[in-house]
Amino acid sequence: MFGLARELALANVLGAGMVMDAFVMAFTFPGMLRRFVADEGLTGALVPAIARAEAEEGEEQAKALAGRVLTALIVGGIVLSVAGMVMAPWLVDWVADGFSGEKYTLTVGLTRVLFPFVAFVSLVSWAEGLLNHKNHFFVPKLAPGLVSASMVLTVLLWQDSSPIDIIWAVCWAVLIGGAAHLIICLPPLYKRWGVIRPRLDAWGDSRFRRVLGEMGKVAVIGIMAQVNTLVLRYLASHLEEGAVTWYWNATRLVDFAQGIIAVGVGSALLPAISEAVAAGDGNRFRDSFSGAARLAGALLIPAAMFIAVFPVPCVAVLYRHGAYSLMDVHQTASALQLLVPFMLALAGIQIIKKPFFALERRGVLIGVGIFGVALTAGLGFVLADQFGVDGLAMALSISTTAQLAAYLFMLRRVVPGGLGMGRLSIDVLRMLVATIPAVAAVWTLMQQGDWAQGPTLHNGLFMALSGLVGGGVYVIAASVLGVTELRQIQARLLKRFRRR
Repeated sequence: MFGLARELALANVLGAGMVMDAFVMAFTFPGMLRRFVADEGLTGALVPAIARAEAEEGEEQAKALAGRVLTALIVGGIVLSVAGMVMAPWLVDWVADGFSGEKYTLTVGLTRVLFPFVAFVSLVSWAEGLLNHKNHFFVPKLAPGLVSASMVLTVLLWQDSSPIDIIWAVCWAVLIGGAAHLIICLPPLYKRWGVIRPRLDAWGDSRFRRVLGEMGKVAVIGIMAQVNTLVLRYLASHLEEGAVTWYWNATRLVDFAQGIIAVGVGSALLPAISEAVAAGDGNRFRDSFSGAARLAGALLIPAAMFIAVFPVPCVAVLYRHGAYSLMDVHQTASALQLLVPFMLALAGIQIIKKPFFALERRGVLIGVGIFGVALTAGLGFVLADQFGVDGLAMALSISTTAQLAAYLFMLRRVVPGGLGMGRLSIDVLRMLVATIPAVAAVWTLMQQGDWAQGPTLHNGLFMALSGLVGGGVYVIAASVLGVTELRQIQARLLKRFRRR
Protein backbone atom coordinates (compact mmCIF):
# COMPACT_ATOMS: atom_id res chain seq x y z
CA MET A 1 0.00 0.00 0.00
CA PHE A 2 2.86 2.39 0.78
CA GLY A 3 4.44 1.50 -2.56
CA LEU A 4 1.22 2.29 -4.37
CA ALA A 5 0.94 5.62 -2.54
CA ARG A 6 4.48 6.44 -3.68
CA GLU A 7 3.66 5.77 -7.33
CA LEU A 8 0.49 7.87 -7.15
CA ALA A 9 2.30 10.77 -5.51
CA LEU A 10 5.03 10.78 -8.15
CA ALA A 11 2.51 10.49 -10.99
CA ASN A 12 0.55 13.43 -9.58
CA VAL A 13 3.47 15.88 -9.54
CA LEU A 14 5.58 14.55 -12.43
CA GLY A 15 3.15 12.86 -14.84
CA ALA A 16 4.77 10.87 -17.65
CA GLY A 17 7.71 12.72 -19.16
CA MET A 18 11.43 13.44 -19.04
CA VAL A 19 11.90 13.73 -15.26
CA MET A 20 9.91 10.62 -14.34
CA ASP A 21 11.52 8.63 -17.16
CA ALA A 22 14.95 9.65 -15.81
CA PHE A 23 14.05 8.58 -12.26
CA VAL A 24 12.72 5.20 -13.41
CA MET A 25 15.93 4.50 -15.30
CA ALA A 26 18.13 5.79 -12.46
CA PHE A 27 16.45 3.42 -10.03
CA THR A 28 16.91 0.46 -12.38
CA PHE A 29 20.31 -0.63 -11.09
CA PRO A 30 19.74 -0.08 -7.34
CA GLY A 31 16.39 -1.86 -7.73
CA MET A 32 17.96 -4.68 -9.70
CA LEU A 33 20.78 -5.15 -7.18
CA ARG A 34 18.25 -5.07 -4.36
CA ARG A 35 16.44 -8.01 -5.89
CA PHE A 36 19.25 -10.33 -6.85
CA VAL A 37 21.75 -9.45 -4.08
CA ALA A 38 19.31 -8.86 -1.26
CA ASP A 39 15.83 -10.27 -1.75
CA GLU A 40 16.53 -13.44 -3.71
CA GLY A 41 20.26 -13.92 -3.41
CA LEU A 42 20.46 -13.54 0.35
CA THR A 43 17.24 -15.00 1.70
CA GLY A 44 17.27 -17.82 -0.84
CA ALA A 45 20.73 -18.92 0.35
CA LEU A 46 20.64 -17.85 4.00
CA VAL A 47 17.35 -19.33 5.24
CA PRO A 48 18.09 -22.96 4.24
CA ALA A 49 21.66 -22.64 5.60
CA ILE A 50 20.50 -21.21 8.94
CA ALA A 51 17.86 -23.95 9.24
CA ARG A 52 20.47 -26.63 8.60
CA ALA A 53 23.07 -25.10 10.96
CA GLU A 54 20.56 -24.80 13.79
CA ALA A 55 19.21 -28.33 13.27
CA GLU A 56 22.70 -29.89 13.20
CA GLU A 57 24.74 -27.75 15.65
CA GLY A 58 22.36 -25.50 17.60
CA GLU A 59 21.42 -21.83 17.65
CA GLU A 60 24.88 -20.50 18.61
CA GLN A 61 26.39 -21.88 15.42
CA ALA A 62 23.50 -20.45 13.43
CA LYS A 63 24.21 -17.03 15.03
CA ALA A 64 27.90 -17.36 14.20
CA LEU A 65 27.05 -18.06 10.57
CA ALA A 66 24.71 -15.04 10.52
CA GLY A 67 27.51 -12.84 11.88
CA ARG A 68 29.90 -13.94 9.15
CA VAL A 69 27.30 -13.24 6.47
CA LEU A 70 26.72 -9.81 8.05
CA THR A 71 30.40 -8.93 7.63
CA ALA A 72 30.34 -9.95 3.98
CA LEU A 73 27.24 -7.84 3.36
CA ILE A 74 28.69 -4.72 4.94
CA VAL A 75 31.87 -4.98 2.86
CA GLY A 76 29.99 -5.93 -0.31
CA GLY A 77 27.46 -3.12 0.11
CA ILE A 78 30.18 -0.50 0.38
CA VAL A 79 32.06 -1.84 -2.65
CA LEU A 80 28.93 -2.04 -4.80
CA SER A 81 27.80 1.46 -3.82
CA VAL A 82 31.14 3.09 -4.65
CA ALA A 83 31.47 1.14 -7.91
CA GLY A 84 27.95 2.09 -8.98
CA MET A 85 28.52 5.79 -8.30
CA VAL A 86 31.77 5.82 -10.26
CA MET A 87 30.38 3.80 -13.18
CA ALA A 88 27.01 5.61 -13.42
CA PRO A 89 27.63 7.15 -16.90
CA TRP A 90 28.57 3.77 -18.39
CA LEU A 91 25.60 2.06 -16.74
CA VAL A 92 23.16 4.64 -18.11
CA ASP A 93 24.74 4.33 -21.57
CA TRP A 94 24.08 0.61 -21.36
CA VAL A 95 20.48 0.60 -20.18
CA ALA A 96 19.13 3.82 -21.74
CA ASP A 97 21.14 4.74 -24.79
CA GLY A 98 17.97 6.27 -26.21
CA PHE A 99 18.40 9.13 -23.71
CA SER A 100 20.39 12.22 -24.62
CA GLY A 101 21.04 15.80 -23.52
CA GLU A 102 19.42 16.97 -20.28
CA LYS A 103 17.55 13.70 -19.86
CA TYR A 104 20.79 11.69 -19.97
CA THR A 105 22.64 14.04 -17.60
CA LEU A 106 19.78 13.96 -15.09
CA THR A 107 19.63 10.15 -15.20
CA VAL A 108 23.37 9.85 -14.48
CA GLY A 109 23.15 12.25 -11.52
CA LEU A 110 20.14 10.50 -9.99
CA THR A 111 21.82 7.10 -10.42
CA ARG A 112 24.81 8.27 -8.37
CA VAL A 113 22.61 9.43 -5.50
CA LEU A 114 20.46 6.28 -5.48
CA PHE A 115 23.16 3.62 -5.70
CA PRO A 116 24.05 3.45 -1.95
CA PHE A 117 20.46 2.33 -1.32
CA VAL A 118 21.50 -1.25 -2.12
CA ALA A 119 23.70 -1.37 1.01
CA PHE A 120 20.68 -0.71 3.24
CA VAL A 121 18.35 -3.20 1.58
CA SER A 122 20.96 -5.95 1.68
CA LEU A 123 21.12 -5.63 5.46
CA VAL A 124 17.33 -5.51 5.71
CA SER A 125 17.08 -8.75 3.71
CA TRP A 126 19.66 -10.34 6.02
CA ALA A 127 17.48 -9.40 8.99
CA GLU A 128 14.38 -10.60 7.12
CA GLY A 129 15.86 -14.04 6.52
CA LEU A 130 16.76 -14.44 10.19
CA LEU A 131 13.34 -13.22 11.36
CA ASN A 132 11.49 -15.42 8.85
CA HIS A 133 13.36 -18.42 10.22
CA LYS A 134 11.88 -17.53 13.63
CA ASN A 135 8.41 -17.26 12.03
CA HIS A 136 8.28 -13.47 12.25
CA PHE A 137 7.22 -11.81 8.99
CA PHE A 138 5.45 -8.54 9.75
CA VAL A 139 8.22 -6.02 10.53
CA PRO A 140 10.60 -6.94 7.67
CA LYS A 141 7.68 -6.72 5.20
CA LEU A 142 6.57 -3.42 6.74
CA ALA A 143 10.10 -1.99 6.63
CA PRO A 144 10.22 -1.17 2.86
CA GLY A 145 7.05 0.85 3.39
CA LEU A 146 9.15 3.37 5.31
CA VAL A 147 11.13 4.07 2.13
CA SER A 148 7.93 4.69 0.20
CA ALA A 149 6.50 6.76 3.06
CA SER A 150 9.58 9.01 3.08
CA MET A 151 9.19 9.54 -0.67
CA VAL A 152 5.50 10.42 -0.32
CA LEU A 153 6.24 12.87 2.50
CA THR A 154 8.94 14.51 0.38
CA VAL A 155 6.56 14.92 -2.56
CA LEU A 156 3.99 16.57 -0.25
CA LEU A 157 6.60 18.96 1.16
CA TRP A 158 8.12 19.83 -2.23
CA GLN A 159 5.03 19.68 -4.45
CA ASP A 160 5.17 23.40 -5.27
CA SER A 161 8.78 23.16 -6.48
CA SER A 162 9.97 22.44 -10.00
CA PRO A 163 9.95 18.82 -11.23
CA ILE A 164 13.77 18.74 -11.17
CA ASP A 165 13.91 19.91 -7.54
CA ILE A 166 11.21 17.41 -6.56
CA ILE A 167 13.02 14.42 -8.02
CA TRP A 168 16.33 15.34 -6.40
CA ALA A 169 14.58 15.62 -3.04
CA VAL A 170 12.88 12.27 -3.63
CA CYS A 171 16.23 10.58 -4.31
CA TRP A 172 17.67 11.81 -1.02
CA ALA A 173 14.47 10.66 0.69
CA VAL A 174 15.13 7.16 -0.67
CA LEU A 175 18.44 7.05 1.21
CA ILE A 176 16.89 8.39 4.43
CA GLY A 177 14.12 5.82 4.15
CA GLY A 178 16.74 3.15 3.50
CA ALA A 179 18.39 3.86 6.84
CA ALA A 180 15.01 3.96 8.62
CA HIS A 181 13.84 0.64 7.23
CA LEU A 182 17.01 -1.02 8.51
CA ILE A 183 16.67 0.47 11.98
CA ILE A 184 13.07 -0.75 12.40
CA CYS A 185 14.21 -4.37 11.94
CA LEU A 186 16.73 -4.27 14.77
CA PRO A 187 14.38 -4.53 17.83
CA PRO A 188 12.56 -7.74 16.69
CA LEU A 189 15.90 -9.16 15.56
CA TYR A 190 17.43 -8.58 19.00
CA LYS A 191 14.33 -10.00 20.71
CA ARG A 192 14.53 -13.30 18.80
CA TRP A 193 18.26 -13.72 18.25
CA GLY A 194 20.03 -11.52 20.78
CA VAL A 195 23.16 -9.66 19.70
CA ILE A 196 24.65 -10.82 16.39
CA ARG A 197 28.08 -9.26 15.86
CA PRO A 198 30.02 -9.14 12.60
CA ARG A 199 32.71 -11.81 12.58
CA LEU A 200 36.09 -11.75 10.85
CA ASP A 201 36.69 -15.51 10.78
CA ALA A 202 34.44 -16.14 7.79
CA TRP A 203 36.90 -17.95 5.51
CA GLY A 204 37.61 -20.56 8.15
CA ASP A 205 33.95 -21.64 8.18
CA SER A 206 32.94 -24.16 5.53
CA ARG A 207 29.27 -23.29 6.06
CA PHE A 208 29.95 -19.64 5.24
CA ARG A 209 31.87 -20.55 2.10
CA ARG A 210 28.97 -22.73 1.05
CA VAL A 211 26.46 -19.93 1.70
CA LEU A 212 28.62 -17.52 -0.30
CA GLY A 213 28.77 -19.97 -3.18
CA GLU A 214 25.02 -20.48 -3.07
CA MET A 215 24.50 -16.72 -2.96
CA GLY A 216 26.57 -16.47 -6.11
CA LYS A 217 24.33 -18.98 -7.83
CA VAL A 218 21.19 -17.24 -6.67
CA ALA A 219 22.63 -13.89 -7.75
CA VAL A 220 23.02 -15.33 -11.24
CA ILE A 221 19.38 -16.44 -11.07
CA GLY A 222 18.41 -12.93 -10.04
CA ILE A 223 20.50 -11.43 -12.82
CA MET A 224 18.63 -13.55 -15.34
CA ALA A 225 15.31 -12.17 -14.06
CA GLN A 226 16.57 -8.59 -13.99
CA VAL A 227 18.12 -8.73 -17.45
CA ASN A 228 14.53 -9.04 -18.67
CA THR A 229 13.85 -5.70 -17.00
CA LEU A 230 16.97 -4.14 -18.50
CA VAL A 231 16.16 -5.33 -22.01
CA LEU A 232 12.59 -4.05 -21.91
CA ARG A 233 13.55 -0.69 -20.39
CA TYR A 234 16.29 -0.36 -23.01
CA LEU A 235 13.65 -0.85 -25.70
CA ALA A 236 11.27 1.57 -23.94
CA SER A 237 13.98 4.27 -23.93
CA HIS A 238 13.79 4.26 -27.75
CA LEU A 239 10.01 4.75 -27.81
CA GLU A 240 8.11 8.02 -27.52
CA GLU A 241 8.40 10.39 -24.55
CA GLY A 242 6.60 8.95 -21.55
CA ALA A 243 6.80 5.33 -22.71
CA VAL A 244 9.18 4.38 -19.91
CA THR A 245 6.74 5.81 -17.36
CA TRP A 246 3.65 4.11 -18.88
CA TYR A 247 5.43 0.78 -18.83
CA TRP A 248 6.77 1.40 -15.30
CA ASN A 249 3.36 2.30 -13.88
CA ALA A 250 1.67 -0.70 -15.49
CA THR A 251 4.28 -3.08 -14.09
CA ARG A 252 4.09 -1.39 -10.68
CA LEU A 253 0.34 -2.03 -10.51
CA VAL A 254 1.02 -5.67 -11.35
CA ASP A 255 3.70 -5.79 -8.67
CA PHE A 256 1.25 -4.29 -6.20
CA ALA A 257 -1.42 -6.88 -6.93
CA GLN A 258 0.84 -9.94 -6.89
CA GLY A 259 3.30 -8.57 -4.36
CA ILE A 260 0.90 -8.26 -1.46
CA ILE A 261 -0.16 -11.88 -2.04
CA ALA A 262 2.48 -14.03 -3.74
CA VAL A 263 5.56 -12.38 -2.23
CA GLY A 264 4.11 -12.67 1.26
CA VAL A 265 3.04 -16.27 0.75
CA GLY A 266 6.44 -17.15 -0.73
CA SER A 267 8.27 -15.55 2.20
CA ALA A 268 6.29 -17.70 4.64
CA LEU A 269 6.75 -20.80 2.47
CA LEU A 270 10.57 -20.80 2.31
CA PRO A 271 11.24 -21.40 6.05
CA ALA A 272 8.54 -24.10 6.18
CA ILE A 273 9.87 -26.14 3.27
CA SER A 274 13.50 -25.55 4.33
CA GLU A 275 12.69 -27.15 7.67
CA ALA A 276 10.84 -29.98 5.89
CA VAL A 277 13.90 -30.66 3.71
CA ALA A 278 16.21 -30.57 6.75
CA ALA A 279 13.90 -33.09 8.50
CA GLY A 280 13.41 -35.23 5.38
CA ASP A 281 9.63 -34.83 5.62
CA GLY A 282 8.30 -35.21 2.06
CA ASN A 283 4.63 -34.97 2.98
CA ARG A 284 5.13 -31.70 4.83
CA PHE A 285 7.09 -30.35 1.87
CA ARG A 286 4.30 -31.27 -0.55
CA ASP A 287 1.52 -29.95 1.68
CA SER A 288 3.33 -26.64 2.27
CA PHE A 289 3.89 -26.07 -1.44
CA SER A 290 0.38 -26.94 -2.62
CA GLY A 291 -1.21 -25.03 0.25
CA ALA A 292 0.79 -21.90 -0.58
CA ALA A 293 -0.13 -22.15 -4.28
CA ARG A 294 -3.85 -22.55 -3.54
CA LEU A 295 -3.85 -19.68 -1.05
CA ALA A 296 -2.16 -17.32 -3.51
CA GLY A 297 -4.49 -18.40 -6.33
CA ALA A 298 -7.66 -17.91 -4.27
CA LEU A 299 -6.73 -14.27 -3.69
CA LEU A 300 -4.89 -13.36 -6.88
CA ILE A 301 -7.07 -14.91 -9.59
CA PRO A 302 -10.12 -12.67 -8.91
CA ALA A 303 -7.84 -9.61 -8.77
CA ALA A 304 -6.32 -10.58 -12.14
CA MET A 305 -9.74 -11.03 -13.71
CA PHE A 306 -10.89 -7.64 -12.43
CA ILE A 307 -7.81 -5.93 -13.90
CA ALA A 308 -8.17 -7.77 -17.22
CA VAL A 309 -11.81 -6.75 -17.71
CA PHE A 310 -11.66 -3.23 -16.22
CA PRO A 311 -8.13 -1.86 -16.87
CA VAL A 312 -9.13 1.76 -17.61
CA PRO A 313 -11.15 2.26 -14.40
CA CYS A 314 -8.34 0.66 -12.38
CA VAL A 315 -5.73 3.05 -13.79
CA ALA A 316 -7.96 6.14 -13.95
CA VAL A 317 -9.11 6.03 -10.34
CA LEU A 318 -5.47 5.81 -9.24
CA TYR A 319 -3.51 7.94 -11.70
CA ARG A 320 -5.86 10.39 -13.49
CA HIS A 321 -4.94 13.48 -11.49
CA GLY A 322 -2.35 16.22 -11.50
CA ALA A 323 0.09 15.94 -14.41
CA TYR A 324 -1.09 12.46 -15.46
CA SER A 325 -3.26 12.97 -18.56
CA LEU A 326 -6.12 10.88 -19.95
CA MET A 327 -3.83 9.76 -22.77
CA ASP A 328 -1.32 8.56 -20.16
CA VAL A 329 -4.14 6.62 -18.47
CA HIS A 330 -5.14 4.81 -21.67
CA GLN A 331 -1.55 3.96 -22.58
CA THR A 332 -0.93 2.58 -19.09
CA ALA A 333 -4.24 0.68 -19.03
CA SER A 334 -3.55 -0.98 -22.36
CA ALA A 335 -0.17 -2.24 -21.15
CA LEU A 336 -1.67 -3.29 -17.80
CA GLN A 337 -4.31 -5.44 -19.46
CA LEU A 338 -1.66 -7.25 -21.48
CA LEU A 339 0.41 -7.80 -18.33
CA VAL A 340 -2.26 -9.87 -16.56
CA PRO A 341 -0.74 -13.21 -17.69
CA PHE A 342 2.62 -11.90 -16.49
CA MET A 343 1.10 -11.10 -13.10
CA LEU A 344 -0.26 -14.61 -12.60
CA ALA A 345 2.86 -16.31 -13.97
CA LEU A 346 5.17 -14.16 -11.85
CA ALA A 347 3.13 -14.99 -8.75
CA GLY A 348 3.52 -18.67 -9.57
CA ILE A 349 7.27 -18.23 -10.04
CA GLN A 350 7.56 -16.40 -6.70
CA ILE A 351 6.19 -19.53 -5.04
CA ILE A 352 7.74 -22.26 -7.16
CA LYS A 353 11.27 -20.90 -6.78
CA LYS A 354 11.18 -21.52 -3.04
CA PRO A 355 11.22 -25.35 -3.30
CA PHE A 356 14.26 -25.12 -5.60
CA PHE A 357 16.02 -22.92 -3.02
CA ALA A 358 15.16 -25.32 -0.19
CA LEU A 359 16.28 -28.34 -2.22
CA GLU A 360 19.42 -26.46 -3.32
CA ARG A 361 18.68 -27.20 -6.98
CA ARG A 362 19.67 -23.76 -8.17
CA GLY A 363 21.15 -24.99 -11.43
CA VAL A 364 17.60 -25.53 -12.68
CA LEU A 365 16.76 -21.90 -11.86
CA ILE A 366 19.81 -20.66 -13.74
CA GLY A 367 18.91 -22.72 -16.81
CA VAL A 368 15.30 -21.54 -16.88
CA GLY A 369 16.48 -17.97 -16.28
CA ILE A 370 18.75 -18.05 -19.33
CA PHE A 371 15.88 -19.44 -21.39
CA GLY A 372 13.63 -16.61 -20.13
CA VAL A 373 16.13 -13.88 -20.96
CA ALA A 374 16.58 -15.14 -24.51
CA LEU A 375 12.83 -15.42 -25.06
CA THR A 376 12.06 -11.99 -23.57
CA ALA A 377 14.76 -10.26 -25.59
CA GLY A 378 13.71 -11.90 -28.86
CA LEU A 379 10.02 -11.19 -28.39
CA GLY A 380 10.70 -7.69 -27.07
CA PHE A 381 12.71 -6.57 -30.09
CA VAL A 382 10.05 -7.88 -32.47
CA LEU A 383 6.89 -6.79 -30.64
CA ALA A 384 8.08 -3.37 -29.38
CA ASP A 385 8.83 -2.33 -32.94
CA GLN A 386 5.27 -3.19 -33.99
CA PHE A 387 3.19 -2.38 -30.91
CA GLY A 388 5.26 0.00 -28.76
CA VAL A 389 4.66 -0.28 -25.01
CA ASP A 390 1.95 -2.90 -25.62
CA GLY A 391 4.58 -5.02 -27.36
CA LEU A 392 6.80 -4.88 -24.29
CA ALA A 393 3.91 -6.05 -22.14
CA MET A 394 3.11 -8.91 -24.51
CA ALA A 395 6.74 -10.03 -24.59
CA LEU A 396 6.96 -10.11 -20.81
CA SER A 397 3.69 -12.02 -20.42
CA ILE A 398 4.58 -14.68 -22.99
CA SER A 399 8.12 -15.27 -21.71
CA THR A 400 7.13 -15.35 -18.01
CA THR A 401 4.33 -17.84 -18.67
CA ALA A 402 6.78 -20.06 -20.56
CA GLN A 403 9.23 -19.87 -17.65
CA LEU A 404 6.53 -20.91 -15.16
CA ALA A 405 5.70 -23.93 -17.32
CA ALA A 406 9.38 -24.90 -17.41
CA TYR A 407 9.71 -24.55 -13.63
CA LEU A 408 6.67 -26.76 -13.05
CA PHE A 409 7.99 -29.42 -15.39
CA MET A 410 11.39 -29.47 -13.71
CA LEU A 411 10.03 -29.42 -10.14
CA ARG A 412 7.83 -32.42 -10.79
CA ARG A 413 10.96 -34.33 -11.85
CA VAL A 414 13.00 -33.53 -8.72
CA VAL A 415 10.33 -34.07 -6.01
CA PRO A 416 9.73 -37.74 -5.15
CA GLY A 417 6.03 -38.54 -5.15
CA GLY A 418 5.15 -35.53 -7.30
CA LEU A 419 3.49 -32.25 -6.31
CA GLY A 420 -0.18 -33.16 -6.43
CA MET A 421 -0.62 -30.98 -9.52
CA GLY A 422 -3.81 -32.76 -10.60
CA ARG A 423 -5.71 -31.64 -7.52
CA LEU A 424 -4.11 -28.20 -7.63
CA SER A 425 -5.19 -27.71 -11.27
CA ILE A 426 -8.78 -28.58 -10.37
CA ASP A 427 -8.73 -26.05 -7.51
CA VAL A 428 -7.38 -23.32 -9.81
CA LEU A 429 -10.11 -24.09 -12.37
CA ARG A 430 -12.74 -23.71 -9.65
CA MET A 431 -11.32 -20.32 -8.73
CA LEU A 432 -11.43 -19.20 -12.37
CA VAL A 433 -15.05 -20.31 -12.75
CA ALA A 434 -15.98 -18.47 -9.54
CA THR A 435 -14.74 -15.18 -11.02
CA ILE A 436 -17.22 -15.31 -13.94
CA PRO A 437 -20.38 -14.47 -11.92
CA ALA A 438 -18.35 -11.94 -9.91
CA VAL A 439 -17.34 -9.98 -13.03
CA ALA A 440 -20.86 -10.23 -14.45
CA ALA A 441 -22.28 -8.85 -11.19
CA VAL A 442 -20.17 -5.67 -11.32
CA TRP A 443 -20.27 -5.04 -15.08
CA THR A 444 -23.25 -2.68 -14.91
CA LEU A 445 -21.86 -0.87 -11.87
CA MET A 446 -18.57 -0.15 -13.63
CA GLN A 447 -20.41 1.39 -16.60
CA GLN A 448 -21.73 4.11 -14.29
CA GLY A 449 -18.33 5.65 -13.63
CA ASP A 450 -17.01 8.67 -15.53
CA TRP A 451 -13.46 7.40 -15.56
CA ALA A 452 -12.06 10.26 -17.64
CA GLN A 453 -12.53 12.42 -14.54
CA GLY A 454 -10.21 10.27 -12.46
CA PRO A 455 -10.56 9.73 -8.68
CA THR A 456 -13.76 11.71 -8.05
CA LEU A 457 -16.09 10.86 -5.18
CA HIS A 458 -18.58 9.44 -7.69
CA ASN A 459 -15.97 7.17 -9.28
CA GLY A 460 -14.52 6.17 -5.93
CA LEU A 461 -17.93 5.10 -4.63
CA PHE A 462 -18.69 2.98 -7.70
CA MET A 463 -15.22 1.41 -7.62
CA ALA A 464 -15.61 0.55 -3.93
CA LEU A 465 -19.15 -0.76 -4.46
CA SER A 466 -17.96 -2.85 -7.41
CA GLY A 467 -15.19 -4.34 -5.30
CA LEU A 468 -17.56 -5.22 -2.47
CA VAL A 469 -20.21 -6.73 -4.74
CA GLY A 470 -17.69 -8.60 -6.88
CA GLY A 471 -15.79 -9.85 -3.85
CA GLY A 472 -18.98 -11.03 -2.18
CA VAL A 473 -20.19 -12.88 -5.26
CA TYR A 474 -16.76 -14.47 -5.72
CA VAL A 475 -16.65 -15.71 -2.11
CA ILE A 476 -20.13 -17.24 -2.45
CA ALA A 477 -19.40 -18.85 -5.82
CA ALA A 478 -16.01 -20.15 -4.68
CA SER A 479 -17.51 -21.63 -1.52
CA VAL A 480 -20.22 -23.39 -3.53
CA LEU A 481 -17.54 -24.80 -5.84
CA GLY A 482 -15.52 -26.12 -2.88
CA VAL A 483 -12.66 -23.60 -2.65
CA THR A 484 -11.76 -24.03 1.03
CA GLU A 485 -8.94 -21.48 1.22
CA LEU A 486 -11.33 -18.54 1.62
CA ARG A 487 -12.87 -20.13 4.73
CA GLN A 488 -9.37 -20.70 6.10
CA ILE A 489 -8.49 -17.02 5.53
CA GLN A 490 -11.70 -15.96 7.27
CA ALA A 491 -10.94 -18.25 10.23
CA ARG A 492 -7.41 -16.85 10.57
CA LEU A 493 -8.66 -13.26 10.51
CA LEU A 494 -11.35 -13.95 13.10
CA LYS A 495 -8.79 -15.66 15.31
CA ARG A 496 -6.50 -12.63 15.19
CA PHE A 497 -9.30 -10.17 15.95
CA ARG A 498 -10.41 -12.27 18.92
CA ARG A 499 -6.88 -12.15 20.32
CA ARG A 500 -7.06 -8.39 20.28
